[in-house]
Amino acid sequence: MQKMAHPKGPPLAASGKGITSGGENRAAAYKRHVIEVVLWVIGFVVLIVASIMVHSHPAPWPFDLQTTIAIQRIQYPGWLRACIAAISHLNDPVPAGITLALWFVGLAIFRKFQQAIFLGVGVTLADWIEFVLNHFVNRPRPSSPLIHVYQPEPIPSFPSGHTEHDMVYYGFLLYLSFTKPVRQWRYYRFLLPLQILAVVIMFTIGYSRILEGSHWITDALAGYLSGALLLMVLIWLYRWTTVKLAERKVKKS
Repeated sequence: MQKMAHPKGPPLAASGKGITSGGENRAAAYKRHVIEVVLWVIGFVVLIVASIMVHSHPAPWPFDLQTTIAIQRIQYPGWLRACIAAISHLNDPVPAGITLALWFVGLAIFRKFQQAIFLGVGVTLADWIEFVLNHFVNRPRPSSPLIHVYQPEPIPSFPSGHTEHDMVYYGFLLYLSFTKPVRQWRYYRFLLPLQILAVVIMFTIGYSRILEGSHWITDALAGYLSGALLLMVLIWLYRWTTVKLAERKVKKS
């Protein structure tokens, strides 16, 4: 029997000068990478400058106080107020740790070890970096007779840890749901409600933290920015690892 020249597998073996190992146009991929790096560097510089400014002036800015007062004065229906509060409390340390552990175990059971490791280690590392930044800036939690603090917390306020955590956690899960192996799953359409829920949580968490009186709006915005920067790094590392593992698999074939 004649031996096949090329094993059946990913397009890595067929990559040429104009095509990346993932089958993407090399010139387009290069431009995309340059744009991503430039945006990341700009975001990083903005975060560092903002952190230094808040460290030097930890008191709330007028915009912070006015935004919290306006949000807390809104008359919410009972069910909506409960949903917003639930999004905030769902990401407290204990429930957030439990859900992360469940995701890790679930992915491992289905032999998605790479995804499980990146999710668990990536989110944990991102939370640790946020903890360090929190204590460097050392901004006190909101405290004013003009606003209501529903649940006082001892950890410094800038940036919002809940917001940063959700950006990395739900953002990475959302990214995984759009990768090619998942999109080829026969029941992929049933993931749509979960994808929508992830987006809603990511965009609502910052608002909920302001409504709860746990953070100022500048804390929430910094949480979104730091979370986006960490998410980009996590996705870059995941892509790089995926390509290297696929190349190794092709070499062994």
